[in-house]
Amino acid sequence: MKNLAAVALLILAALWLGTRTPEAANAQQAAASISPATVATPLVRKVAVTQSYPAQVEAIERVELRPQVSGYLDAVEFKEGAIVSRGEVLFRIDARPYAAALAEAEAALVQAQAEAEATLKEGSRAARLVEKRAISREEADRRVASAGVASARVTAALAAVERARLNLAFTEVRSPISGRIGRAEMTRGNLVSPETRLAVVVATNPVYVRFDVDENTLASQPGSARQQWRVDFNGAPAEIAFVENEIGRGTGTLRVRARLANGDGSVIPGMYGTAKLTLGDETNALLVRDEAIGSDQGQRFVLVVDQNDKLQYRTVTLGAREGNLRVVTSGISATDKIVVTGLFRLRPGMPVAPKVVAMDKES
Repeated sequence: MKNLAAVALLILAALWLGTRTPEAANAQQAAASISPATVATPLVRKVAVTQSYPAQVEAIERVELRPQVSGYLDAVEFKEGAIVSRGEVLFRIDARPYAAALAEAEAALVQAQAEAEATLKEGSRAARLVEKRAISREEADRRVASAGVASARVTAALAAVERARLNLAFTEVRSPISGRIGRAEMTRGNLVSPETRLAVVVATNPVYVRFDVDENTLASQPGSARQQWRVDFNGAPAEIAFVENEIGRGTGTLRVRARLANGDGSVIPGMYGTAKLTLGDETNALLVRDEAIGSDQGQRFVLVVDQNDKLQYRTVTLGAREGNLRVVTSGISATDKIVVTGLFRLRPGMPVAPKVVAMDKES
């Protein structure tokens, strides 16, 4: 019985196949070879024209601390890596030799002042005596000259006192700026001199962001448009502080610096990031999903459905990113139906069954 049932099924299948025409079979085969494709037309939107550049953070102020006098280091007055204020004492050098030098200079000043006072009186007395012809003119001139020399010695002694006082003050090494200090490169007990680097202080708020703008971008805009440039660094707004006055030789780029507020200290000098330069507004920009853009040996492309529902390969030029969308500056038109999903399974020339969706909606 089982064998009879199998034979009957084979006969029925043969009869059914015999009723199909070649045209019907070809149509069924063609329908089976058409792949579904999700497509969307580009969004037309006013967007900001932007360019992104690799950037590096620089300290606006950076100071290498070096002593102005020599001596043995007596104390380190800061915590390494801490924020220090302008004028704060960071190192102390043994001040005893300089205190003694100041006392000696002050004593020499007192002596010079006493001598000057005595010679000044001698000069005044000589002027009166010469009128009475009690002394010669030569002797009177000598005494007046001695008074002048003594006065000059007082001036020199005053300068020596001031120099000694400054040297004593220099035994306290103070920070000339506010910022973050690094490690102490010399410790207590070491002999230091003006050639010795003690530590480095860098200003951390604000900081500079440095990047280079390519020559092609500059050529696409009039010079006056640079007044409207806006910058952000890793998403934080910055203010343009400086634009170089000439293109770098051999680089074809223009150096730009922007000032970035860094109140929380999250940005560290030397850090790398991305500077997004806003050049202006562009109308009728075409935007497509990032996932609709393929890469082929360094070229970017999209697949477009033509009037015959077949796929065409289009090379495109990309602009700025807007969320999950990308500006396309050339290669497509606003009416093109662009494949937005499944690029990996589709090839140029394939017939497809397009399913239209919105470009800014997930399919």
